[in-house]
Amino acid sequence: MFAVWEPILPADARKPADAALPLLSDPRVLHFWDPRHLLAKQMAKDARAPQPKPECCTRDGILWDLAAVYPPGARWTAALPTAVLFDGAVVRKRTQIQSTLRGLLAR
Repeated sequence: MFAVWEPILPADARKPADAALPLLSDPRVLHFWDPRHLLAKQMAKDARAPQPKPECCTRDGILWDLAAVYPPGARWTAALPTAVLFDGAVVRKRTQIQSTLRGLLAR
């Protein structure tokens, strides 16, 4: 699992503080800081059907606070693979994220 943090709000000028990191405390989560929004821009560029369209999560044209769940074995080649879940805000989609992950892992 990857958590990519990026500056969106005025309070986000620096890497996430110790107060934010425990929100994703699972030891499998790798945290990255993306101050130039490189991943968010690439995710928006590579979005295509059958990937769901997010119901939220853009600010000044940048994706943020978004969960993307990819099927097992998905590989990023010339473009990102299509996600089976691509939506947010993360805290509001927690149940859907967990359900999607359980369904993928049960296969």
